[in-house]
Amino acid sequence: MQIHPELKPHLKRLRAEYPELNLFSDEEIIEALHQEAMEQKSAAVAPDDAESDRMSAESLALLGQQMLDQGEWRKAEPVLLNALDEAKREGNRDWQIKAAILLAELCRIRGDFPEAQGLLQQALGLAEYPGDHSLRGAVHNGIGETYRMQAKYSQAIVHYKKSIEIAESSGNEQELAIGYSNLGIVYTRQGNLDGAIGMYEKGLALALELGNQQHTAQIYGNLSVVYRNLGRRDQAVRMSHNALAISERLGLDAISALQYGNLGNDYLNQGMPDHAIGMHEKALKIDARIGNQPEVARRYGNLANCYRQKGDAARALEYYRLSLGISEPIGDQHSSAVQYFNLGILYRDVIGDANEARANLERAKALFEQVGDAPHVQQVARVLNEM
Repeated sequence: MQIHPELKPHLKRLRAEYPELNLFSDEEIIEALHQEAMEQKSAAVAPDDAESDRMSAESLALLGQQMLDQGEWRKAEPVLLNALDEAKREGNRDWQIKAAILLAELCRIRGDFPEAQGLLQQALGLAEYPGDHSLRGAVHNGIGETYRMQAKYSQAIVHYKKSIEIAESSGNEQELAIGYSNLGIVYTRQGNLDGAIGMYEKGLALALELGNQQHTAQIYGNLSVVYRNLGRRDQAVRMSHNALAISERLGLDAISALQYGNLGNDYLNQGMPDHAIGMHEKALKIDARIGNQPEVARRYGNLANCYRQKGDAARALEYYRLSLGISEPIGDQHSSAVQYFNLGILYRDVIGDANEARANLERAKALFEQVGDAPHVQQVARVLNEM
């Protein structure tokens, strides 16, 4: 990239004001500024009070959904609350349900699972009436998502399958694709990788047929996780890049962050922790900016793994504790179990404290048992037996 001479003094001032920019080249700084400008240009704009009062429930809900898709979750909340209130004033049952589903999604992102379940139970009550069953299926899907994010997989599967049954009976291919993909996520967490691939491939075929690029990107990202777990690295990397090509073009920050994290894991598996740290820091920056606390916790855990591989026990401990400081309060038992397992390995292999290693591994095993993750229970048991 050729830097215009007139920009050089501006870059010099920026470097003087922000010394951390000295880690980056002029080209990288210009590219980052360009990307920020593009994001601001395409971002959904929150309406002022007067404009909001003139908008219908449908318009408000669609705007709130756009903000969710772009990762502007803090801006989305007042818009979606207004959508729910306006739908009640209009007596519009369908948009009450849709606004409640979107608000529940926002609550899940923040880790407020009881509030999410409360909203979805209200929506389910509204959806239990003759008419369009697809909304009932969407509510069951949301309930399944809430259980999944708490690692309550058997309950999640029940609601995902209800959603699929409703989508099949009503011919709603959009909801059917989502249901297949969500079952794939649960199967991945349970270690049923062949079952996960089968579900993802069904969902991907429908998403491509429907032209749903956001869902297509999500499925590519999910497939990258499965292929990585199977040791098929080339396919995993290809799926991550497929997802990034879509998410960056559409400004889908949450999906982009996931893929940077996936690529970071690839680098770590190749024994390249410094490259991995760069990817995970990119992901962390995005997730922190958009307020995705569950993913911020995972980013900290991934960074801890990188420093563990480098032999930097102090930094690894710091990041594992930061991760647990988020995942435990929000009730993400699976993520907490993963971090306790990693702490156990850190104490065993790097610090050399067998007692702390065993204590953390026992904690991880108990949490994996609670969430029904049998493969991880067996893995921890093997490590404990070897000790």
